[in-house]
Amino acid sequence: MFNYQNTATPCRLLAILCLGMLTTSCANPTLFKAINNQSSVEKANAQYCSADSADVTLDLTSVRLKRENNIPLKYQGYNNIEGPVWHNGALYYSNMGSHQSDTDGVILSNQATIWRWVKGEMPQVWLDDRTAGTNGLALDSKGNLVAARQLDGSLSLIDWKTKKITAIVAAYNNKRFNSPNDLTIAHDDTIFFTDPNWNTPSNIDPDIIQGGGQPGSIEPGQRVYRVSPEGQVTATAVTKLVPALRDKPNGIILSLDQQQLIVGGLQGLWAFDLSTDQVSNPQQLLDTPVDGLGKDCRGNIYVTTTAPLDQRTDGQVVKVLDKNYNEVGSLTVSGVQIVTNIAFGGEDGKTLFVTSLSSVMDGNQLRQCGDNNCLTAGIYSARLNIPGFPF
Repeated sequence: MFNYQNTATPCRLLAILCLGMLTTSCANPTLFKAINNQSSVEKANAQYCSADSADVTLDLTSVRLKRENNIPLKYQGYNNIEGPVWHNGALYYSNMGSHQSDTDGVILSNQATIWRWVKGEMPQVWLDDRTAGTNGLALDSKGNLVAARQLDGSLSLIDWKTKKITAIVAAYNNKRFNSPNDLTIAHDDTIFFTDPNWNTPSNIDPDIIQGGGQPGSIEPGQRVYRVSPEGQVTATAVTKLVPALRDKPNGIILSLDQQQLIVGGLQGLWAFDLSTDQVSNPQQLLDTPVDGLGKDCRGNIYVTTTAPLDQRTDGQVVKVLDKNYNEVGSLTVSGVQIVTNIAFGGEDGKTLFVTSLSSVMDGNQLRQCGDNNCLTAGIYSARLNIPGFPF
């Protein structure tokens, strides 16, 4: 028989404890929100990270990036492989470039195709450049494909089954974005993305875009934007706090705990504190040109950038920074003009994929990468001892 008398005191104590917790939370809504957000972040990370992966120490001792064979390219001369994302057993990526001139002698630059590649098979065109026009690719909390599209200057959803494209946002202050480049998505589907003014298709009237000047310029117009889950777009304070990031803002990622926003560009890499979606307290991490960023389940950040190497002063490397932004190692990407971006994939999420760009001709001469002719754009991979995020 259930004894109410014997359980009354514990029940009253439990009620008092719960009431105390509720009172404390109500009196301190910031704490209550932080607890809720932290659990949401951990839940979002658990989609890609096992429970013990945060305790694994990254070991790069014998890791070497291997160039993948048989990666076809869509364009003549200049090709850029960008925006890799791993989804359902395949790597999807953007291949940007320029077609040869048409019958009127016009070259339409910065076309972009999406390829789908299953390892062991030949990559297949998944969405051609008449429709895709993409750069960065990412996944939201539901596994939907979100794309930064330079074709129409939008941030868009692309349906996996129908391939229908639906714009989330395409303009700011009544002007189209320049050329949305890279993006990162928070646990609640808030999106942050960079908008440099390169890779804007050559048939776009420059007067209808945000602008921002030539390389090296810190003229306003190139920004980092935030898009709320409801689709409201605002300009972050990133480029006000660090004017150098107006010069081609590029790679962007959230820290593992989503308490910081990390942004790279032509003049370096910075981390910003992120609180209630506002950025503050910039900290410069690197002073070399930065393209793409990735992260693993321990919070290490992977940065595509340059470093002096024996064979060339602008050697292409992936630098690895720990969660406190101390450099813990680097991986060399040999033979390409520029190393571009990062994604993790494979069945266990431990395969690191690295993409690259090459314009094999430099005017009328073959482009040199060190003492040798540059290779074509490609994909490199390596197995790590820790899983990471698929974009």
